[in-house]
Amino acid sequence: MAQKKRILQVSPFDDICIIGISSTVKDYKLAWLLNQNLKLDLKKMQGLALPDRNNGLFSFYYFDEGENLNVFNLVQNHSEGQRMLQLSLPVDFFLIIRNPIPKNRFEEVMSTIRKTPGVMLVFEIDIDKNKNIDPMLERIEFHEFNLLKEQMPKRLQLRVG
Repeated sequence: MAQKKRILQVSPFDDICIIGISSTVKDYKLAWLLNQNLKLDLKKMQGLALPDRNNGLFSFYYFDEGENLNVFNLVQNHSEGQRMLQLSLPVDFFLIIRNPIPKNRFEEVMSTIRKTPGVMLVFEIDIDKNKNIDPMLERIEFHEFNLLKEQMPKRLQLRVG
């Protein structure tokens, strides 16, 4: 009898939720509104540069709730007339939530964002159906890693090379 092959398939971003936001407000205003309404503390960090997008900078905000809790990124999807990622629905911002989030809290976040002034459309982006989102998530995580590494004291940074 032939033995069945067992293949372990792991999604590289299995603990991430992505919310697409279409809005008429500027990035700093949306971050402020989300901070107020969701009790977050999103801070503007150095923008995300994509070399294949004529060196445009995409606004990047970061908030870490602490150990074993969620990490939030608010990332602008357009810069200087270019989009980082084209989706079937218009998306101006991505709210990326890492680490498992309870279903009731996720629904509360979605509901609160929908009620935010200047927000026209809010929806969850299915990572499995949008395979072109994986490279974007990798760039965002690498960007975040580099920003946090720069903020660490020099004595704690890993020395490479």
